[in-house]
Amino acid sequence: MTLKKIVAVTGARSEYDLMYSVYKKLDEAAEIQFKILITGPHLSEKYGYTARFVEDDGFEIADKLFNLLDTDSKLGRVSSIGAQIPLLAHSLIREKPDLVIVAGDREEAISVTLTCAYLGIACAHFFGGDIAKDGNVDNAVRYASGKLASLHFVTLEEHRQTLLKLGEDDWRIFVIGNPALDRILSIQTVSKGAVLNEMGVQDSSAEPYFVLIQHSIITETELQDRHVRQTLDAVISSGHRCFINYPNSDAGNQAIINAYLEYEQKYPSIFRTFKNLNRNLFVNLMRNASGLLGNSSAGILEAPSFGLPVVNIGQRQRGRTHSTNVIFVDNSKDQIEAAISKILNDEVFIANCRNCINPYGNGHSSERVLEIVKSLTINKNLIFKNITY
Repeated sequence: MTLKKIVAVTGARSEYDLMYSVYKKLDEAAEIQFKILITGPHLSEKYGYTARFVEDDGFEIADKLFNLLDTDSKLGRVSSIGAQIPLLAHSLIREKPDLVIVAGDREEAISVTLTCAYLGIACAHFFGGDIAKDGNVDNAVRYASGKLASLHFVTLEEHRQTLLKLGEDDWRIFVIGNPALDRILSIQTVSKGAVLNEMGVQDSSAEPYFVLIQHSIITETELQDRHVRQTLDAVISSGHRCFINYPNSDAGNQAIINAYLEYEQKYPSIFRTFKNLNRNLFVNLMRNASGLLGNSSAGILEAPSFGLPVVNIGQRQRGRTHSTNVIFVDNSKDQIEAAISKILNDEVFIANCRNCINPYGNGHSSERVLEIVKSLTINKNLIFKNITY
């Protein structure tokens, strides 16, 4: 039996959690030698050094590439990408993988697919072909990564159609759903009181609470302070507790973090921030919440599986396929307040959320990926590409 040597590259906790079930299946397969290469915010103490979660999960670590500059500027992000590419190249040359895996639309997606294309290494990209109409650079990164990748594992049929329109061969594209659901749906449900106790809050399980995850948009960095304060002020008006997850490493995030810490200090009975939680606790924090606020993809991809109402604030995530649990509002305190009132008081909407269908899959994505990878022939036909028109 000839082993396939596969290296997955992960840069952030959010993307790692999406891909965990796939990594687990590949790692357990006798036909595959699997390693993970860690880089980006995973290795930053500012963002909670989430590399420890990868290590604790028991995966073999191929390398740790420290590239992220401690800066909040656009230039710093570009410089971080520039530093990442040669580190990746040297590591992949040493590892000599048959296939590299990367997911999503952040720095790692473009740097990994570009590096693999120049090194002549087959690269599988996950979550390509998705369309968001929010003007964020992540969209261009996702499309460019799709053109550079050798193989595509996409979430929805319409994402496959997007890649076909970009000139990708049909045989390179596999529709698998969202692999994050494989793990989420298998996590045991924990009571609201137990979750609050884990979060350091005395049992107030009769009271609603929110989870807030709000990221910066790179084209609106100068507006982030005002935008996030609109959200925080709307939460204060509701009078309910809110657990806040730190933003990602996009330029403009420091203004968001500063506002979170300021409001947490002023209103300790309402706000509590965290950088990272273990996955089981985070999933159950979401399950028991009255609503998810902000602009995280979790509201689009994962929240429907919990029947969780979502208030998506601002332009991020606009235009993406979503279920009936999502309310889209502008960065306006009045609009956010009205949406919060709806998710708390509109019984018809709440019932619809509980019964909504997640369009992103049924929890069997990783099994499909494993079978495809096991049967994959890795040769020049896979690696070297032409456009189809």
